[in-house]
Amino acid sequence: MNNLELERARAELKAIGADFALLSSGDNVTYVSHFEVPVNFGALETLSFAPSLALVGVREASATLLVGNFYQGWAEQQSADFNVVSYEPVNWFEPVNGRENFLGRLREMLRQAGLNGSSATLAVEEKTLPAVVLRLLMEEFPQVRLVEAGDALAAARMIKTARELELLRFAAEVNKAGHTELLRQTREAGKNEFVMWAAVINAMELKAGHPLMVFGELVTGARCKMVAYPGGPKDVTTKAGDLALMDMSPRVNGYWSDTTNTMVVGGVAATAKQKLYGVAAREAFHAAAEMLRPGRQAKDAYLAAEATFEKHGLKIGHYAGHQIGVAVNEAPRLVPYDETPIRAGMVFSIEPGAYEGPNGDSGARMEKSVIVHESGPEIICDFEWGF
Repeated sequence: MNNLELERARAELKAIGADFALLSSGDNVTYVSHFEVPVNFGALETLSFAPSLALVGVREASATLLVGNFYQGWAEQQSADFNVVSYEPVNWFEPVNGRENFLGRLREMLRQAGLNGSSATLAVEEKTLPAVVLRLLMEEFPQVRLVEAGDALAAARMIKTARELELLRFAAEVNKAGHTELLRQTREAGKNEFVMWAAVINAMELKAGHPLMVFGELVTGARCKMVAYPGGPKDVTTKAGDLALMDMSPRVNGYWSDTTNTMVVGGVAATAKQKLYGVAAREAFHAAAEMLRPGRQAKDAYLAAEATFEKHGLKIGHYAGHQIGVAVNEAPRLVPYDETPIRAGMVFSIEPGAYEGPNGDSGARMEKSVIVHESGPEIICDFEWGF
């Protein structure tokens, strides 16, 4: 199977002088292998002794995944161009030493790759490499030189492949199903936030065809006046004329979608202040999107959103967005200092917002994802705006 993401990672790792890479973050292991590494949550992840690892040969075609044995079938089914090996972290019928089983498999992988007694350069992820793995490398492979892999993988992930764009489009459609359901739920007042949230998740999982890992929030009423995590849902019942703001991020087949909408509950007209914030946020989104064209810089989108809010007499409340892919929040980010050139194939979630603050009762954030093309931005997850 052709794995273009792995090829891109190898090219960037080769540029920093690496001979091999030992990747330990779920994002990067998912990117290079196509195995949807489970989010660090639940019994199986807790029982694992260490995170799933990917050992990638940079100047040769070797690529190996090391996973707990309960993930082996999933990894073999999903991964592309990888050999999958596993270890037994736990056994319900007889005692096993999960630590030693893990280290034994890892030691075997490293030796089979030729790292024993080698002075090769191994790229690792400082942020996520387990201490037990670092200790093994230092004690048993002392001649191996370690370098940081993070920047190389970020560069590889910057421009999305055709496969990634297809996955991101589907994740966006799943997210759209959730936002469409929320618009339906808010037509009438008197509904509990937990009930509305459950309806949104149900709509997305029906669209996806399987359970989802979801991160996000749903807030109503005066809680829309500021960003405060965790914001909701809570045991709150809506009233006609309340604002409702939902920021929704489902992970679908290893890729994320991230979108936000703000609306008025109960089918009543927005107040002048609500309309001010909602319309300004919507216009700021479109102004930022217009800047996401090849030849521009990431900061241009932020500055366009900021200028739009200022035109309405409002202050932008936070950054204007970020790239999205195997992580929900990737570089470059739409901030006033990021001079990263915009290139075709990037995918951004644009999320400008403005909020009245602790002493107010209104605020709005509008967010959709766009794919950058040579001809300009293409909006995906194009649900109906609340304003």
